[in-house]
Amino acid sequence: MSFESNQSSLLLRRELEGTWRQRLEDAFERYCAAAEEYVKPLRKGVHCPRNELHRIMRAEGDAMEEHSRILRIFTDLVMDGKLPEEADEAMGSAGGPPASRISVVDDDESIRDSVKALLRSANYQVATFASAESFLKSAELAETECLILDIRMPGIDGLELQKRVNCTHPSIPIIFLTAHDDLKNRRLATDADAADFLGKPFEAAVWSRRSVPH
Repeated sequence: MSFESNQSSLLLRRELEGTWRQRLEDAFERYCAAAEEYVKPLRKGVHCPRNELHRIMRAEGDAMEEHSRILRIFTDLVMDGKLPEEADEAMGSAGGPPASRISVVDDDESIRDSVKALLRSANYQVATFASAESFLKSAELAETECLILDIRMPGIDGLELQKRVNCTHPSIPIIFLTAHDDLKNRRLATDADAADFLGKPFEAAVWSRRSVPH
């Protein structure tokens, strides 16, 4: 793994830890509120209808389960470095609008995994590919709403992939994420309407706010 890739992975891991720490704090607050609602009538000695009592008990149980689940995810991430993609997929964004579909094309597995985990923590649907060829052959090309790719890859490189996608799916915004941030590549990418061109390592919060569609 290159120094740039390692730095990017560390920055992404910090972003993920911050995201899940906030989720844990929010879940704890929800549990405290649900527990308070449960004990309030007991403290006051107020009669509570059975249906209402069952609702309150169920709400407290759900809040406790949510807090326990997020605590396990946060602990696995911080202690063992386990990326929470399965947890993100399970939690998703139930009840909300469909998440944007993002494809990540990078021959560096650590970058693919880190970017995927970060984006999933923000409730995006993410597919990753180790090469431009595998992406072009996949069904994701027709479904992708944003494409994040590296410049230098074996076979078809990032700039060539940009040309091909612009020809067949010109509405897809393309974000370059690369350790090879030279002026020539940047100009070629932006002249071909790249949405953004970012170097590695990078601050994940910055590029996700300014680059990834919401």
